[in-house]
Amino acid sequence: MAVTNNIKKIREQRGLLQEEIATATGFCTKTVSRIERGERAPSAEFMLRIAAYFDLMVEDIFKIE
Repeated sequence: MAVTNNIKKIREQRGLLQEEIATATGFCTKTVSRIERGERAPSAEFMLRIAAYFDLMVEDIFKIE
């Protein structure tokens, strides 16, 4: 089972940089980048923090395939 996301799409629509997301959520830029590209599975904490930052539901950002 893989977890996919649309972080990049949302980030670009809002004119944000990975660095801004990393700083706001407390994760390093490398982690944000790897999860965004699907190279690393996100933790529950990561999903919750990103969803709160974007003011979206977790289900709007992450999908299980």
